[in-house]
Amino acid sequence: MTNWTGGMRTTAARLYETDLIGRVVFLANRNANQAIPSGADSAANALKWDAVDLDVLGGWKVGQPTRWTAPRAGWWTFQGAVGFNNSTSGTIRECCWYVNGGLISMGRSRPIVSSSIGNTAITVDARSVPRLMSVGDYVELVPAHNSTSPTSLDTATGSYRPYISITYSGPP
Repeated sequence: MTNWTGGMRTTAARLYETDLIGRVVFLANRNANQAIPSGADSAANALKWDAVDLDVLGGWKVGQPTRWTAPRAGWWTFQGAVGFNNSTSGTIRECCWYVNGGLISMGRSRPIVSSSIGNTAITVDARSVPRLMSVGDYVELVPAHNSTSPTSLDTATGSYRPYISITYSGPP
């Protein structure tokens, strides 16, 4: 699709695209705990969405539960958060946006850094990032931490659970 220009005909496809602008097209969360190994962020640790509330364009597949794949070219805005279960070990909790398996520019959250992370669940908000994507590009939300004991932290459940939201922002 292209942007509207003077003299263009009104078509069902153009009207549908206009109707999608600003609409949340994907919303999912992680109901069950997911163990996240300690260390730097890695695509291997991307969150596996197990509760999909909304998938208007069919970009999520059970066989690849970490990915939402763009079914059309355009600008997309990513939002999300990662909740970690309580642990007093480590000093960093963070999350990052990966597109096509790699960390994107502007994709790292502001990490929660503390010399004594309390024994409480912590939520790290991902940056809200607009991104131009081609058909077939995919996005993942990747958590990270530096806990040493335990060396793996679980994502939280309940009101702290991780989520992802994707909004169609417009044509390329």
